[in-house]
Amino acid sequence: MPGADSDGGDLSRGVLRGAEWWISRPDGASGRLPVVVALHGAYAGAEQWRRKLDLDDAHRASGARFALAAIDGGVHDYWHPRAVGRDPRSLVLDRFLPLLAREGLDVARPAFLGWSMGGYGALMLATEIDHAGPVVATSPALWSRFEDSAPGAYDGPTDFARWGILGNHARIDRLARDRVRVDCGASDPFVPGVTELRRELPSAKVRFSPGAHNAGYWKRVLPAQLAWLDARV
Repeated sequence: MPGADSDGGDLSRGVLRGAEWWISRPDGASGRLPVVVALHGAYAGAEQWRRKLDLDDAHRASGARFALAAIDGGVHDYWHPRAVGRDPRSLVLDRFLPLLAREGLDVARPAFLGWSMGGYGALMLATEIDHAGPVVATSPALWSRFEDSAPGAYDGPTDFARWGILGNHARIDRLARDRVRVDCGASDPFVPGVTELRRELPSAKVRFSPGAHNAGYWKRVLPAQLAWLDARV
């Protein structure tokens, strides 16, 4: 069940099918707020990522008029169905969004924000529903070939072909609206994948700036990302 956060602020928490979740609401907010679903990176969960990037504090400081929500998606499941039976895609789209609606949020046009594994997940999940809102992918884990992907990110070449972004024309076409922002540090190992995404998806707002694949860079670009989302949700 959700409960008040001991650190103060409008932060609620709960557990859904064994996955921890949290919701950050703007101070003094009322009514059915739009929601941005935040997708964490690998080897951590929603709560660890909240603390790693001070997400709820950044959210409240931004003055954004939307709720920010996150749920555990597995430490290395890459937000899509896995052969072992875990399915973070369904958890988000079929379970978490209805929970957010029951929590009083407007999920008619959910937006997505993610980092690394979650950056890829934000792009991928936005292609899975017709009514997705804006998408922000930070240092997204993108590869052009299965052979280059991180061990365990996909169950095999067929899995990669179905759930990958680069070279997947059906997914690229579904993202080809003026609603995608991608931020990546110039020293990030995913620069090649992001560069390829910019070529395949010229409508995306791709920004390279000094930084690496770490929390320092992600926290530095977060305020501008939240403002970008706030102008579009």
